[in-house]
Formats: sequence, C-alpha cells, structure tokens
Amino acid sequence: MRKNKSYQTVAVVFLFFIGVVNYLDRSALSIANTSIQKDLSISPSEMGILLSAFSIAYAFSQLPMGIIIDRLGSKIALGASLVFWSVAQAVFGFASGFSNFIGLRVLLGIGEAPVFPSAAKALAEWFDAEERGTPTGLVWSSTCIGPCVAPPLLTLFMVHFGWRGMFVISGVLGLVLASCWFVFYKSKAEYMASSGRAEPVSARAARPSMSEQLADWAMLFRSGTTWGAFLGFMGVIYMLWLHLTWLPGYFEKQHGMDLYKTAWVVSLAYLFGAIGTVVAGRACDLLVRRGMSILGSRKFTIIAGLLAAAGFTLMVTFVTNVVGCVVLLCLALFSINMASATAWMIVNTVISSRRVASFGSIQNFGGYLAGSVAPIVTGFSVQYSGSFSLAFVISAAVAVAAALAYFVLLREPIQEAVLALA
Repeated sequence: MRKNKSYQTVAVVFLFFIGVVNYLDRSALSIANTSIQKDLSISPSEMGILLSAFSIAYAFSQLPMGIIIDRLGSKIALGASLVFWSVAQAVFGFASGFSNFIGLRVLLGIGEAPVFPSAAKALAEWFDAEERGTPTGLVWSSTCIGPCVAPPLLTLFMVHFGWRGMFVISGVLGLVLASCWFVFYKSKAEYMASSGRAEPVSARAARPSMSEQLADWAMLFRSGTTWGAFLGFMGVIYMLWLHLTWLPGYFEKQHGMDLYKTAWVVSLAYLFGAIGTVVAGRACDLLVRRGMSILGSRKFTIIAGLLAAAGFTLMVTFVTNVVGCVVLLCLALFSINMASATAWMIVNTVISSRRVASFGSIQNFGGYLAGSVAPIVTGFSVQYSGSFSLAFVISAAVAVAAALAYFVLLREPIQEAVLALA
C-alpha cells in the first residue's frame, strides 16, 4: 500500500510539472506580446489572431485526441505530446514572418491537446472517485503556477536573450522534462506488472476495440451531461483565455505599468488562481465527506466559482484605482480557476476511467472553441474602444451563461449501460 501511495505521489508531481511547463509555453507569446508587435509591426488585431491560432488548433485537435489517449494510455500520449509541442516552441524562436508564426502556434496547439485529458486519465487510474478532488486540484494548480512564474521567469530570459531566445529556452525545458517522464513515470498497468500483480480479468475485458470506442464516443453526444460539460466549459475557458492572453497588455495599456511591474502583478493574480484550484479540490472532498453526492459537490463548486468570477470581473469595469483592479482580478482568477479545476473533477465523476480522455477531450473542445474567440474579441474591442471594459463585460456574461448550463444540464453520471446500447 505504501509503495502504491508513493507512485500516486509521483504521478501527481509529474503531472503538476508538465502542467507548469505547458502553461509557460502558452504564456510566452503574451509575455512577448508588446516586444513582438514593435519588432514586427504587428497590430493589436493581428496579435489577437496570432494568440487565437493556438486555441483554434488546440480545440479541434481535442476530439480525435481523446480516443487516441484512451487507446494508447496516458504515459505514451502525454510523453509524445510533450516532445512535439516543445520542439514547436523552440523553433518559434528561429521563425520570421506572420504566417510562419501562425503555423507554429497551430503546431503548438496540436501538440498540447492531449495534456489535460491524459492527466485526467492518469488520475482516474491512480485514485478512487471519492478521493480525486485534492489531487486534481493540486495538478490543476499548475495551470496557474505556470502563468504565475511565467512573467518573471520568461521576462528574465527575454531581457538577457531576447524574445527569440526565450522561446528556445522554454522549448528545451520541455524536452528535458519529457525525458524524465519516460524514464521515471509508471502507468498503473506498468506498476501492476512490475510488482508481480496480475491485472484483473475484468479490467482486461473492459478494454474496447477501436470500433467500440468510436461508437461510445458518438453516443456521448446524446447525453445532456456531455452538453452541460461542453457548454459550461466554454465559459470557463473564455474567461481564463482572456486573462492568459491579455492580462499583461491590460496592465501596460490601461494602467501604464512597465514590463517588470506588470510581470509581478500578473504573477500575483495567478498565485491566487493556484490557491483557487487547491481550494476547489479540498472543498469538493469536504462536501463529499459531509454527505453530498460526488457530482453534487462538483456542481455546487463550479457554479459558485463561475458566478463569483463574473461578479468580480464586472466590478473591475467600475474601478480606476490600480490597487483595486489588482485585488478584483486576483479574486476573479481565484474564482474562475476554482471552476476550471472542478470541471476536470466532473470529468472523473460522470464517466468510467476507460472513457475519461474521450469525455475530457469533448469538454476541452467546447472550452477552447470559446477560448479561441476570446483573444480576437478582446483585441478588436481594445483597438476600437480604447479600453478593456467591454471585453470584461462580455466575459462576465459568458461566465453566467456557463453557470446556467451546468445547473440545467449536468444532472447525472453517464451510465455504462447507456453506452453499451450503441
């Protein structure tokens, strides 16, 4: 049992650091936003398109990736993903021309697509349903720790090596981590085999053929629960992606902060976001221990997070004091990251572990469809209105609509018997 616990810890630690590197690489373009615009004469609307190229590719890669991950397993899928996107990140530092940048951002999006469905699958393998809240919260805190350390770390790289060198260094970090993943991480099946424990016959029999996987995947779209997760996550990622891509630009443009001050303020906001993911995990586990159903605990937490994020974001539009804006955006990121982590706890609650990646990829597809729109809408609204107020109002409205989708459509887990009818 102790050895099993140690491998659970190894899984959480590896998934956390992969998530951190993942978001370092995503954040690099937003950190270099102003410098690249100046060097290459790129307009705000063009930068919005460039920022969205990643999320569009990321979104449309989700659907096939879910089936592939469930087929290959989390170790192979996640390791190959890490190698692929790290190479694309490093090459970005050598590229020139707007079209080349778009192509590399597309490759980065494709490469990163398997990350979080794979992480959800790994957690489903290693943890029982009633104890997944805390490890999920810890792993998903990486989605904030990455953007938190990105501004000071990537700015340091950029100051000393230029924005091109920054991309190369961050890509190399990913390749080093990929090597460690393949050498030291073990999937649950590998652990069972290495410890001399035979896999249960029922587990072997549960493995579907490719045709069965495709049929099950198609049947998922007939469930209201799937659409609740799909539509609800659109609101989560819309708000997250707006902050990830434009928060540095907001403080530079709206409050006249220099690069260094902006880096530290954005880091503070994402530190609050990381706390939100951990609080979400602990809160869900606590609610379950106090008698609430597993799904009910997730539903309550995600709706509360979305509504709180919408409220704090709306308040930013009425505040001109920079300290007040920083406080409100910290609270907004705390709340929306509570919702984000909880969304992935829902994935591990409503579907069996052998279909977790397929369901998670559908959820992520919906989220990043909305996420791909957020930078473009923000870029055009800032360019033509001269402020971020309208962009914040739109994101708040999207978050409220997402909370409504979770409330109305997310009612019960998807039963194995229902999928078997396919």
